[in-house]
Amino acid sequence: MLTHENVKILSRKLVTTGFLKIFKIELTHSLFAGGESSMVRRELMERGQAVAVVLFDELRKKVVLVEQFRIGALEDPLSPWLLEFPAGVVKEGEKDEEVALRECEEEIGRKPTALYRITNCYLSPGGSSERITIFYGLIDSHGLDNTIKGLECEHEDIRVRVLDVDEAVKMTQDGRIRNASTTLGLFWLANKLGLTSEVFVP
Repeated sequence: MLTHENVKILSRKLVTTGFLKIFKIELTHSLFAGGESSMVRRELMERGQAVAVVLFDELRKKVVLVEQFRIGALEDPLSPWLLEFPAGVVKEGEKDEEVALRECEEEIGRKPTALYRITNCYLSPGGSSERITIFYGLIDSHGLDNTIKGLECEHEDIRVRVLDVDEAVKMTQDGRIRNASTTLGLFWLANKLGLTSEVFVP
């Protein structure tokens, strides 16, 4: 198995320091067939750790999502407003669980009554260091649908959506839900609830 010891960093230069940090990196690495690669030049977006919370109302069989403008979807053929589970960036010194609870309170106005870790994965490792921990959270969804939330200081304008879980999963199939961590979370939830045969159409 190849590890960090099989990578040689030749140079690392910070080129952007705005909302995101982007580094220009030159490196070589070991090859599967043996030997070493020629010099590789890459740009790396340092994003760090993030969390997302699959919010589910067990009594009503509803999921709670948020709808907001996303710059990464600016050229999306449908809309740059995406439906997602509540999510946020983990800052240095913070615990994932604390951030998950805080983001839920900020984005939907309510904390989950229970929180369970599902998985941790890279989102786009071809150019970004961002990893996301996905949690499963139990929530009372009464009174949340179509409420407006978000922090003005973070330029957030968020509409809360409460949807039937089977409808939300279908939305990943027809393109109405296009966020990766949300799609992954909904697939996990559909599997947990035994809905896969009903909502996934070949």
